[in-house]
Amino acid sequence: MEKEQLQEFYELARELSGTLDLDTLLKKIGLAAEKLTHAEASSILLLDEDKEHLYFKTAGGEKGGIIKKLKVKIGQGIAGWVAKERKTLVVQDVTKDERFAKSFDKSTGFITKSILCVPLILHNELVGVAEVLNKKNGAQFTPQDQEVFQSLSNLAAIYITNAKFAETQRNFFTNIIEILAVASESREPNLTGHTRRIAQRALAIARELDFNEREYQNLYYAALLHDIGYLIPGDRNVRNLNHPSAGVGMVRGINFLAGAAPIIRGHHENYDGSGFPDNIKGENIPLGARIIALLEAVEETGLTIEEVERFSGTKFDPQIVKLYLEGSVE
Repeated sequence: MEKEQLQEFYELARELSGTLDLDTLLKKIGLAAEKLTHAEASSILLLDEDKEHLYFKTAGGEKGGIIKKLKVKIGQGIAGWVAKERKTLVVQDVTKDERFAKSFDKSTGFITKSILCVPLILHNELVGVAEVLNKKNGAQFTPQDQEVFQSLSNLAAIYITNAKFAETQRNFFTNIIEILAVASESREPNLTGHTRRIAQRALAIARELDFNEREYQNLYYAALLHDIGYLIPGDRNVRNLNHPSAGVGMVRGINFLAGAAPIIRGHHENYDGSGFPDNIKGENIPLGARIIALLEAVEETGLTIEEVERFSGTKFDPQIVKLYLEGSVE
């Protein structure tokens, strides 16, 4: 690589290393591949669960959505050949290569002229393949393009594997959280679906308050787990008072839920400071907790609109009451 290109490559590596969202990561890899090789388009195909096909995870262009629905059998087409042989392939004129599958161009309307395709391999395991299409200005892909794209693919295989693992972990935690949420409802038969309803309504209010992605996520998990403290055995009256702090104790140490913990603890605090467990008031109560406090009171005690209005400024945050009532009128 040239010195300038090498510097750009290392800057890209640092950026990719901090990206764990798979779709975002693949988009960045595709754009980087196009830039580094001066190509018109790119696509990344990942190995399907059946280990016999590749599927388009990301594809550029106006018809990218169409091609993402298509699969390639290992061994067929240029991408399939690269996946099977685990070798980089450069085709400067696809019309002269019988491996080229014309059906993809017919589906998308994109005219492929040349392809540089590389395997994505980590620890001798195939992750997928990446390809760039059509060197700009009608030029041919060079050995330098091949070198830089191969280097990018080596990094991409690592980061894609990490991102997929992180995605699996998030799915695992989300499912466990939903299981725990359902378990927390088991104390009362009429509470079935309680936490999910609270979560849905809380997120609707959060959208009106322009929560960022992290705040939105914290509120969602807190809403699902706000009553998890009821799973601690003991006297019912004691549990009623202790379940916010008990719930925090149950999630303490889980970094993934660190932002949700204060919301769980504060969901029975009243706006005027008369709640529990810490008797905090006003904006000292986490905003997410103020949202859940109102929604839970309505859900569990059946407060009417008039009662909600009457408790504005005492039990409930007036701003949350206003947003809730606007939604209720609709």
